[in-house]
Amino acid sequence: MTATERFRTGTTTLEYARLGTGDGPAVCMLHGLGARWQTFRPLVRGLGPGWNIFAPDLRGHGRSDWVSGGYALADFASDVEQFLDEVVGEPVVLFGHSMGGWISAMVAGARPDAVRAVVIVDSALYHLGQDQRAAMAAYANPTHAMRSLAVSLRLADPELKQRWVEGRNQREQDPDAMLARLRCPVLLVQGDQEAGGLMTDDHVRRALSALADGHHVFVPGAGHAVHASAPARVAAALHRFVATELGAGELGGFAVERAAVETPS
Repeated sequence: MTATERFRTGTTTLEYARLGTGDGPAVCMLHGLGARWQTFRPLVRGLGPGWNIFAPDLRGHGRSDWVSGGYALADFASDVEQFLDEVVGEPVVLFGHSMGGWISAMVAGARPDAVRAVVIVDSALYHLGQDQRAAMAAYANPTHAMRSLAVSLRLADPELKQRWVEGRNQREQDPDAMLARLRCPVLLVQGDQEAGGLMTDDHVRRALSALADGHHVFVPGAGHAVHASAPARVAAALHRFVATELGAGELGGFAVERAAVETPS
């Protein structure tokens, strides 16, 4: 069993796990709405040894505290900035899934000194179509049966669901301005829309045009939780990205060629 620790931010307390204690680049993994740090276990196994990985439960999720009325994106980002300063203590690669991707981009824009690179995994960076919003309705308003079967949903503050229902992310942050502030390398990991992915081809093209140093990889057949449904392919993409952009060389037994990460034409 992975040992967890608690971190007090000043306004709330977060639980976090150390999922790797190697001497490679520090990586902080941020889960999506309604999830918890355990979602990254398959990916960490795929990465292999050598990684220095931190994974907090965001406020209102997992074993971290609930904070009524305190779930603006800026609240999450503030927690993460403090976590990087006081727990991690060195510049990191931020790996964010869905809402965690938004938070990663916000933190990297505000604190370039603390972030070496960002990986945004199937985040809906721009407005979703009606069909996509309908597909996510179950996550927005989970039934009692879903909560009883899914530990992450049972532990999450029910107040969080309003963020899905009201679509607040795009209103709280302009995505083009947010991405344009990023000067570090950024990798977009796109799931397959036919399998439930939310990052569309248009999202990718628009985001790459806003980013100073943007890269992209598409994972066919993988749904929204790309890192959980295709951990080996995401692990390989992360190895390539870190080796190419940060010069990290070999990690976890992967001899990584310094080939460019796939970018769409």
